[in-house]
Amino acid sequence: MKMKQKLLAAGAMAASSVLFGSAIAHESRVLPASVNNIRLTVGFHAEPAFEDTFNGIDVILYSYDGACADPTDFWGNPIDTRGTAGNADPDTVNLTVDALYLKNQTPPTGPNGSVAPAGILKTLAITNASPLKASFSDPGTYNSLFRPTNPGGTASGGAYGFRIKGAVHAGPSTYKCEGEASDHALAARTATIDAYFICGAGTFSPGHSFNCIEAIQSFPGKAEDGYEPSKAYGSSGHR
Repeated sequence: MKMKQKLLAAGAMAASSVLFGSAIAHESRVLPASVNNIRLTVGFHAEPAFEDTFNGIDVILYSYDGACADPTDFWGNPIDTRGTAGNADPDTVNLTVDALYLKNQTPPTGPNGSVAPAGILKTLAITNASPLKASFSDPGTYNSLFRPTNPGGTASGGAYGFRIKGAVHAGPSTYKCEGEASDHALAARTATIDAYFICGAGTFSPGHSFNCIEAIQSFPGKAEDGYEPSKAYGSSGHR
């Protein structure tokens, strides 16, 4: 768990670092909570994303109380709902995710990216069909699955984005930075989230990488082989 946290922190701080495939192009933001902050990281589960091929979104949640002496480490723990039902103050995650298709790569505005950018052409509530589920192997990581497509209709091919909305709660815990003698107490906290993440326009996390694909890549099939591209935006089943 300690190693996983350090990798996530380093991936957010160095855009050119290739640490592990599923998170190098995600955007991280530190968002306010009832006590201190939480850290929210968002991106496509698999990149590049191909049309008509099942994919999903990664939503990665940590408590966040500041950096350790090692800049790739921070005071915080995964917000992990697995196995905490019997705890006096369990972690909870109640979030919805919309996939967005935009005319252009336009950044959101407002505090922490809370105001939608202009030019959203289509919206798909992907958690209606596939609610966020905790990852089996990565504490604090939640996934919702969908099949991205390219609706077309723009000369430039458009751009993808996501809207994350709802609330999360982290129970109390402790964290020890490497090389320090004592633990840091992490107080319980609740955060209300309403944030837009636009691929290639991650202006709310300076120095962080968010270079996920703009237009969905064409499926590597040929018309002579019987392949027909789907125009049903973000469908959740087979044609």
